[in-house]
Amino acid sequence: MDKYILFFTLMFPIVFFSQKNQTNINAKNIIKNVIQNKVNNNSSDKFKSFEYTNYNKIIFSAHDSLVSDKIAVITDYRLKSFLKTRADSASYKFKQEIKNKHFFIAEKISKIQFSNNKNKETILAAKMAGFKKPIYEFLSLGLTTLNFYNNKLILFGTSYVSPLAKNAFKDYNYSIKKTTSKNFVIHFKSKKRKKSVGLEGDLFINKNNYSLTKVNTKINGKVAVEITQNYKLLANNNHWFIKNTNILLSKGTSKSSIKAFRILIGFRPKYSVSKFNPEEVSYVQIYSENDAIIINKPIKIKRNDYAINIDEKATDRNSKYWDYQKNTNRLKENKTYDFLDSIVKSQNIERKLTILKKIMKGKFATKVLDIDLSQLANFNNYEGFRLGIGGSTNNWLSSKFKLSGYAAYGFKDETLKYKYGADFLINKNSNAWIGASYTNDLFESAKPRLLFKDDNFALINPRNTNISLFYKYKTTEIHVNHDIAPNLITKSQISTGSYENQFNYSFISRTKLLHNYKLTNLSFGLVWTPYSKYMQTPVGKISIKKDYPKVNFEITKSFDNILDGDFSYTQVHLKLNHQIKTIKSGSTQFLFKAGYIFGEVPFSHLYNNLPNNSLTNPWRTRINLSGTDGFETMLFNEFISDKYASIQIRQNFEKFRIGKKFKPKLSFITRYAIGTIKNPQNHRGVNFQSIEKGYIESGLVLNQLFYGIGVSSFYRYGNYQFNKFEDNITLKITYVIDLL
Repeated sequence: MDKYILFFTLMFPIVFFSQKNQTNINAKNIIKNVIQNKVNNNSSDKFKSFEYTNYNKIIFSAHDSLVSDKIAVITDYRLKSFLKTRADSASYKFKQEIKNKHFFIAEKISKIQFSNNKNKETILAAKMAGFKKPIYEFLSLGLTTLNFYNNKLILFGTSYVSPLAKNAFKDYNYSIKKTTSKNFVIHFKSKKRKKSVGLEGDLFINKNNYSLTKVNTKINGKVAVEITQNYKLLANNNHWFIKNTNILLSKGTSKSSIKAFRILIGFRPKYSVSKFNPEEVSYVQIYSENDAIIINKPIKIKRNDYAINIDEKATDRNSKYWDYQKNTNRLKENKTYDFLDSIVKSQNIERKLTILKKIMKGKFATKVLDIDLSQLANFNNYEGFRLGIGGSTNNWLSSKFKLSGYAAYGFKDETLKYKYGADFLINKNSNAWIGASYTNDLFESAKPRLLFKDDNFALINPRNTNISLFYKYKTTEIHVNHDIAPNLITKSQISTGSYENQFNYSFISRTKLLHNYKLTNLSFGLVWTPYSKYMQTPVGKISIKKDYPKVNFEITKSFDNILDGDFSYTQVHLKLNHQIKTIKSGSTQFLFKAGYIFGEVPFSHLYNNLPNNSLTNPWRTRINLSGTDGFETMLFNEFISDKYASIQIRQNFEKFRIGKKFKPKLSFITRYAIGTIKNPQNHRGVNFQSIEKGYIESGLVLNQLFYGIGVSSFYRYGNYQFNKFEDNITLKITYVIDLL
């Protein structure tokens, strides 16, 4: 008997571990089969085209069942009176508020079409509590692209490796949770849980074709996320199609998420010492349901179609249009609409949000005009303090034409600068405009004047304080803007005018001797953002997803025999922006620029690589504001080129904590430029050198140390390094306005 006991005692661990290993092998094999069969089970892989109706709803609310309606007693030791206790009715009042209504609700009904690996959404109906016209950017938030068959899942701007990705076994462990007559239930869990927040949940897999029938997953991060996605079987096609998706967000592990929910729900307990925290029971729910699914219907999605279009009648649908939606608590939702409609109207919130959206783009919206904030004030060596005002008319006046312009006065040169123009809409679908303008202003010499300006808004340009070489110009131009596709925009322009250098300069060649001159230029430019997405709305084109790469190409031909032009040259310019995001919040950014000029060209239209440094003494006077993408250690007018190329690499890291209040962002940057110039002796009155040996600098940026203020430091090395160490190093102040 003792021998049998000893035998089973020795064999039990072997049998146990053998079964456990067999379970892991089975789970892994099942997932392998799911991954191998994705081409047959993923709708976008299996079918050439399909179409369905999608209902989407977002609710901000709270679980009233978790809130006590009892009035508590709290002790407040800050009171000076002898009696330090009082009633705490915060929980009671909160429950009364959320019994019959939510904090916020928005809904939309869309027709989703898929063909040739392209998606198109047409919003047929939309409504948002409190707003006559919804916030169109908000309508782009949807769950139609949340597909677990994809290699990556993108939730609210954060990327996660899908448990069904090709390389998913590197990131997840799998085990069989249970089996039913029809499904395997596979539990998955991230391997890197300690290093980064990962997904965890259950995959319900059909035994016949290894297709997903249901997914449950959660993310226990700063904000807790729970996702449930159900599939339904299409009998005619023997295919499991996504039926509905439900996402629930609630307070997670971060204290900052508590603040976010408190701001979101707008509830304030009467006493700050209240024991009740409403964010503990608050949540955001996003629900999506698909219906009327049609497979392999002939659908043609054009290259120039927008990712999202809004039907002209979308915001005017009556209540009957929404009745088809099965809803268990429509009464509570209708009360939410009625309540928020009155609140938003009484507090003029719609108007305030319009102003905020414009400010984020560098505009201040009035009833008729959008004022350009970048024109208000600036400073440079030539004008001194520059005060101005400018802007353009908005859709309140007309959506088919706009008037624009500005006026500015320099207190040092005592001269008025101005611009005025008008643009007219040719075609709304292609966002085509034609316009003309006249400009009398000042510009930095040897800085490229591109047709498409940078998107980044800066109230004040810090480089201007050290620029010493300017030219005045008076030009008339006619331009045409046209979108070949939503992500491929073009601009054509013809301009003519006079240019006067505001320094002792002459262009001398075998055929020319000029101090001032006239230019007649024909320009064409395009911007291509292949992975960005845009929405066509009643107020025009809106960007809903900014992605990379971004390509900017421009070519200018100057004529010396048309409208008294003095130069004949061709100028080509290329700019490429790219960004690679990591699973965390870090990113690597690349900026490549190149320019090439054929023919004789004046100094004003050469390339200077955006320098931003000066060797003033004492050294502390060199500390100034940092630029955006210029060379921080390069001296003004030190290098000039007619052919150049430059590359910048920037590694951004996620925020890190210094104490309780300081969460700066750290970046490492390296910049390199190389270039040549033909016949530098033609440019008299300016001293510069060629950059043909290659210029390099590296440094670090520490942004948002204190109320948006940070510091940066760069070091100059390589072929153009100075002899003194202190001349090669710079210290700059950065300022970043975080509007979001």
